[in-house]
Amino acid sequence: MDYKIMNYRSMRFRKYYDAARTNQSFSRTSLKQKAKIISNVIRFLKIQSKKPLVLKNKPVTAQIEPTSLCNLGCRFCVRTKMGVPFGSMSFEDFKKILNKLDSLFKINLSGQGELFLNKELFEMINYANKKGILVNISSNGTLLTEDIINKICQADIGEIGISVDSTKKEKYEKVRINADFDVLINNIKNLTEGIKKTNKKTIVNIATIIFKDNIDEIPEFVELGHKLGVNKVSFQTLQTKQNFFNSYDKEMKSQIVTAEADRLKEKMKEAKELAEKYGIILIFDEDESPGCIWPWRGIYVTYNGDVTACCKITESKEFCLGNILEQDFWKVWNGEKYQELRRLLKERKSPKECIGCNRV
Repeated sequence: MDYKIMNYRSMRFRKYYDAARTNQSFSRTSLKQKAKIISNVIRFLKIQSKKPLVLKNKPVTAQIEPTSLCNLGCRFCVRTKMGVPFGSMSFEDFKKILNKLDSLFKINLSGQGELFLNKELFEMINYANKKGILVNISSNGTLLTEDIINKICQADIGEIGISVDSTKKEKYEKVRINADFDVLINNIKNLTEGIKKTNKKTIVNIATIIFKDNIDEIPEFVELGHKLGVNKVSFQTLQTKQNFFNSYDKEMKSQIVTAEADRLKEKMKEAKELAEKYGIILIFDEDESPGCIWPWRGIYVTYNGDVTACCKITESKEFCLGNILEQDFWKVWNGEKYQELRRLLKERKSPKECIGCNRV
């Protein structure tokens, strides 16, 4: 049994399937917009195996950062050590970005901060919905008030990922500083109940970072997910990209699970059996891939419009590929920096900003 649960193709198919079935906005948008989105997806599918350096397709998906501000101080967070600028995106800037990325199928609203700190977040979601775009969001779950849950249930949101790094209060609060485990659990329960009452198709996903200290809890996350009524449990290991690792303190460096493959395999097998029993989707998004496809398929945009290779590139000033608010989209998307990035990744060589990434 391979501890990675799904091979790369199976995992991608599952994600595409979930995206298609939860995108209610697409069915309600205009025929003209549907045609624009479908045509762009087809253009991407035609070139994904060839990976040209200059593209005719626009991004199919985007990760857009509503804010880099956060209410927690997580032990593994590298925002302050790597010079991440702090601020929030305005609704007006969001509209400008979407008007340039006018054929997106999906957006993930997340970044270096806690998205519910942006007071215009639901205006952004509603604007994207009107364009037929599937919206996924990621949160630490601590700010899920009754008002926010009501707004979630009124919007079209495909998936909500909520970070839960331990099933035990003491261990969770040691990692997620300033968070309250009891509040988090109550928030998730209220969210799943609200979604069920309103008959929404929104997927609630417990998203877990695996450390040495929580490997034995892997099956317990599935049990917790079942108890709380979530649809999905996903795992990823603590980031080992070189610049992240160099920013960790001594204790956090010791939490890397590279040498724990056997224990990880055993616990993932137990988790899979429980997930099948409860009908929960289980994702471990770290299988070997045919190489990074992100610079051909998607785009990452920070709160101030800077474009980087992906969400793992936190040094936006050093590795900025352009600014979508200030420049013509095509001059950024097919600029020299993007072409060089694509060339290296196509040759399975690691750009400086990607050293240590398992997708290269």
